[in-house]
Amino acid sequence: MRKVRKFLFLGGAVIIVAVVGYLFLGSGEEASTTPTGQVTRIVKVTRGDLNLSVSADGVVQPINKVEIKSKASGQIEQLNFVEGQSVQKGELLIVLDQTTAKNDYEQAKADLAVQEANAIQSENNHRRSTELFEKQLISEQEKDQINVDYVRAKSQLVKAKAVLSSAEERLRETRIIAPVTGIILTKNVELGQIISSGVSNVGGGTLLATIADMELVNVETNVDEVDIGKIKVGQSASVKADAHPDDTFRGEVIRISPLGRSQQNVTTFNVIVEVQNIGAKLKAGMSASVDLEILNKRGVLLVPNDALKDPRGEQGREMLARLQALQTPEGEKKPDSGKTNGDAKNDLASLSMDQLRQRMQNATDAERDRLRNEMRERFQKMSPEERQRMFANFAQQGGGGFGGGQVVIRGEGGGGGGMMMFGGGSSGPRQRRQAQVSGGDEVRNRVTMVKVGEEFVPKMVRAGPSNFDFTEVIEGLKEGDEIQITSISRAKVASQQMTDRIRSSQGVGGIGGGSMGGGGRR
Repeated sequence: MRKVRKFLFLGGAVIIVAVVGYLFLGSGEEASTTPTGQVTRIVKVTRGDLNLSVSADGVVQPINKVEIKSKASGQIEQLNFVEGQSVQKGELLIVLDQTTAKNDYEQAKADLAVQEANAIQSENNHRRSTELFEKQLISEQEKDQINVDYVRAKSQLVKAKAVLSSAEERLRETRIIAPVTGIILTKNVELGQIISSGVSNVGGGTLLATIADMELVNVETNVDEVDIGKIKVGQSASVKADAHPDDTFRGEVIRISPLGRSQQNVTTFNVIVEVQNIGAKLKAGMSASVDLEILNKRGVLLVPNDALKDPRGEQGREMLARLQALQTPEGEKKPDSGKTNGDAKNDLASLSMDQLRQRMQNATDAERDRLRNEMRERFQKMSPEERQRMFANFAQQGGGGFGGGQVVIRGEGGGGGGMMMFGGGSSGPRQRRQAQVSGGDEVRNRVTMVKVGEEFVPKMVRAGPSNFDFTEVIEGLKEGDEIQITSISRAKVASQQMTDRIRSSQGVGGIGGGSMGGGGRR
């Protein structure tokens, strides 16, 4: 029985070794020459419209929002509105208890009538005293006293009129009317509630309601700092509310905040768009998406963004070198790239974390300083693509300290600037976020692969503005030209890297008996 189990175990082990050997050593077929992760497709240059716009999320806000408070105090006897109701300027909203105000008014009215009668009597006495004094029937002292009474009566009349006017105003204040035409946004009181005056109360009085004019509304949005330079006052904008996805509202940029706000290392600027609220569909507080129109070009040559490569990038440099080779006559020596094999092997982007860590730990202080300077110089000479590759390489292999201090590398100039710190716990460089669109007057030199005859050859073109999808071609291509696009599939690259790691971490020699041969019953 033991012989049978031993035979079965050895047979299973041989099969497993064969399978593992096939998987990790290959099936014997010739390997594909296509670089891992590369995807190639052919497209044609087309003519169309290029719309450049910056998108952002916003919130609908009323332009003129008024908080309604009462100058009078008292109990609410009438409440003539509800939330969401449209009201006209001067429309009666609230009536307070008028008992005290009416009594004060009637008393002031009666006092005025008395003072008017006194004034008439004093005026008559003053006229008669003047006639009697001319006939020398009264003394000058008596005449002066009558004149004083006359002046006092006139002043009392003025005072009575003022008291009546104040009482009339207090009575009028018990009837609260709409100050503007608009919509009731909030109702803050109920029938029978006692409210306090907003004039005499230190706390500002009771808030009765909030009303806003919604014929024109503002949409407040925040634009990233990388795009704010393209936004100007007066630019057109289109707004779509989440509640009305099929309706587009037209607007105009009316204000750009001069002060940015930073949150989680992202700086944004507040932009106000004024929108005509057609049909009163936009409500205060609604969420909306805003497209700020930068530039609209009609009937221009367009190619996908992936088709154009930056000559400073890795793919661009390779295409540019091929173009130079095609343009160099046979027999002439091609220009040296200026990089030896030793330099290529020591390229900073190709060094692993373990190699850098080992070099730093085994070096003297002087050698560490020299290594830091060498790394800084190489980093500054790198293209943005090489720096990205280096950062990805380091991030894949993990962090950790190098020993002997940190190495700080700073990039200078152009769009490839940045900083990277090598050391325990240090974070990666601050990456510049990509703008949504390029500038409307931007012109750049790019390289692309154009079909000439039966093959694709590199060609320099002049590219204009671009959005997320397409770029305008100003010079170098014509409509109908076929171009080749070669891109890198991140999923394929990641899959290949995982396979490589598995192959390097496992062997196909012997198989231990811990999982298969041990623990069997005898």
